Amino acid sequence: MAFIPNPIIYNILSKLPVKSLARFKSLNKLYYSFINDPHFINAHFKNHSVVHGDLCLILSCIEHQNLNNTSKIHFFTIKDNEHAMIEYSIPVSFDTYHILPSCNGLICFYGLHGSVHVCNPTTKTIVNLPNIDDDLQRFQSCGFGFDGINGTYKVIKFFDPHKIEIFTMVNGSWNKIRYTCSPCFGFQHHQPPVFANGFFYWFSISSSIVSFDIGKETFETISLPQSALNKDKYKLYLVELKGELCMVDMDFEDKKRVDIWIFKSNGGHWVKLGTIVHRSEPIDTTRPVGIKANKKEILLHGFIKGLGHLSCYNMETGGFRPINIKGFTSHYFHVSQHVETLFQVGH
Repeated sequence: MAFIPNPIIYNILSKLPVKSLARFKSLNKLYYSFINDPHFINAHFKNHSVVHGDLCLILSCIEHQNLNNTSKIHFFTIKDNEHAMIEYSIPVSFDTYHILPSCNGLICFYGLHGSVHVCNPTTKTIVNLPNIDDDLQRFQSCGFGFDGINGTYKVIKFFDPHKIEIFTMVNGSWNKIRYTCSPCFGFQHHQPPVFANGFFYWFSISSSIVSFDIGKETFETISLPQSALNKDKYKLYLVELKGELCMVDMDFEDKKRVDIWIFKSNGGHWVKLGTIVHRSEPIDTTRPVGIKANKKEILLHGFIKGLGHLSCYNMETGGFRPINIKGFTSHYFHVSQHVETLFQVGH
């Protein structure tokens, strides 16, 4: 057998799917050491973010099993063939759960009664976060993001009216932070904070946008785009598209138009990304959930046919293309763009 230099093996492995690497870990000690190395995990993630970052979606749905008072959360991935593949099913206690968007391939979800969980659907691993107090406490909302400054993932919980708790996954501990902005926070539409580019963002009850730096743990406020200052704030939504904060404006009388604004954090100003228009149907239930790398197509969830429908809108042609999901029957699900990763949920 010909000798293959280690750097070439390393490079080949970094381009393989996660499921293939899981099998190769048992072949020999060299492969095992490569695949578990943090530098390799980062290199593998960057490779797959570039190649597959706009092609893979993750869908999640909740199945309540009333007979035994439990639930299951199912995760499916969809790639370019639009066929849903089951990735991971997690048994959880019976509760109402909110599932947050994928962050570097990890997903956080939390229950109405206070439980918080972080999982990697690809490696089928999960951690159940401890509580800062002995008893579960109800909180308003929860967010999940990556702290690039300190190289760790963090979960943020919002209590009423000024209390915030942050869980740092690298050391497994909660810290309490005093909310210093005025007025106190509130969440329109019960929308969780949006994580983008190292910051959490949410609407305050005064309808300004509050940002929280996940690394420095500091607060700031952001003004709305000039055209949105007099809009109905309950028809404005924050979303993350390709790592950037975006605001969706649905406050139009005929409900057939949606404006999307992108926040340029380096300049502190808003730029209009584009307008989505349908000639005949209202699209006020539509939510942009993803965007292709070329920024020509925007993925929409909930267009026309309710929560169970996905479609793509072409920003150049103004045309809509339905995504017909095969192998997935639920009409109620959460969807976000996703990259399969080796990142461990405990780090």
